[in-house]
Amino acid sequence: MPTKVYSKELLSKELNTVIDDLNNGGIIIYPTETIWAIGCKSTLKKSVERIYSIKNRSETSPFVNIIDSYLNISKYVHNIDSEIIKIAREIDNPPTVIYPNCKKEFNYLSNAKNEIAFRVTPNKQIIEIINELNAPLISTSANISGDDFPTNFNNISSSILNAVDVILNFEIESSGKPSSIMKIKNGEIEYLRK
Repeated sequence: MPTKVYSKELLSKELNTVIDDLNNGGIIIYPTETIWAIGCKSTLKKSVERIYSIKNRSETSPFVNIIDSYLNISKYVHNIDSEIIKIAREIDNPPTVIYPNCKKEFNYLSNAKNEIAFRVTPNKQIIEIINELNAPLISTSANISGDDFPTNFNNISSSILNAVDVILNFEIESSGKPSSIMKIKNGEIEYLRK
């Protein structure tokens, strides 16, 4: 399918087209509150595998899942510690949080310790897409593994741009750096990236 490019907020018909593309295994480039991301519907294993291939990334380094609400994380994780969510909600810039106990059907999204990473996005357009999909999006930097993170659209390599099905190139306020990554260990916050 030819790459579809949207340069402004999506109208209803355009949103439906993007949702159809993602539900059919499409790969998307989109802006986040941190850096530019490449993603897909997280619940489609073949699409996730395609992103590993596009990025030339080892499948032993799982991706972050971007989601609309802390309440929906329980669909993917057993026995969520409410303390983790309470702490994450109090942080100004939404952190990526690593949760233990990934549900078996989503183990392709977890690491060897059965941990899975989520970040709740404040981006209204991305929240709308996630709501329509009824699933999180993979959110990983739109670069070849090991290359610099793309802080703006013009920094995304042509090999990445040519490998995707949909590009959302609308403006949002972005920090230009990856999110912090945290997990709770023995009741204490452990930052893996701050």
